[in-house]
Amino acid sequence: MTMTDTTEPAPPGNAAPGPDPRVLAMARAFDRTRRKVDGLEKQVHRLAEDVTRLAGVLSAGRPGPAGGAAGDAAGEEDGEGGPPPVRSWLLAADPDQAVTDLADLIEWLDRVYLRYPGTELAACWLWHPHVIEELWWLRRAHADAYHPQAGSWLRVGDWHDRQRPAVVRRVRDAIGKCDLSLHAPGKPNGRPPQVAPLAAHAAQIATAWATSSTRPEPTPAQMDEAAAYLQALHRSLR
Repeated sequence: MTMTDTTEPAPPGNAAPGPDPRVLAMARAFDRTRRKVDGLEKQVHRLAEDVTRLAGVLSAGRPGPAGGAAGDAAGEEDGEGGPPPVRSWLLAADPDQAVTDLADLIEWLDRVYLRYPGTELAACWLWHPHVIEELWWLRRAHADAYHPQAGSWLRVGDWHDRQRPAVVRRVRDAIGKCDLSLHAPGKPNGRPPQVAPLAAHAAQIATAWATSSTRPEPTPAQMDEAAAYLQALHRSLR
């Protein structure tokens, strides 16, 4: 029994065998992979350069006054490099900060708000804390809209079309017919500000709502207190 010869016949003419096709395919695949890696490496370098430039802009080029008003103390960022804090005039507790905020607001009123027609302020505007609050948030919204980095024309348009006209209307409705003489003692605006009525019963209401989502029925004493409050309110509005 003869064994089958499995050896491959030598190429004719004793020619050297050609390169293995599998090796050629692997070489081509490796070359393609190397070119892709080189391209990705270039992109990574470009991204690193962009990030470095952006960090430089955010640190060295940090914006100063927002909104274009000189001496904009309220537009400066806080000591930790973040955005300016949101402050309410009605909740002001630091006298020095309140003086700074009001001085900033007055400068902005002269340079921006009062440049628009129909924005005249009554002489007693400083005696109306809610009016200061309206003007203060409008001033900060103006600074945000024109912020060198965070601002946008869409926000600018919203300030012009919606925010400013609404504040002008509310301020005019609130003090358009008021005068400083009306803030004298005994005059309508010379009385102390109103306080929340029946506040002594807040704990009872809160407990009932938190435990059963219900409101307790008013007692006769509470009804009498409410009636006395309404009478006092009507007298103060005469």
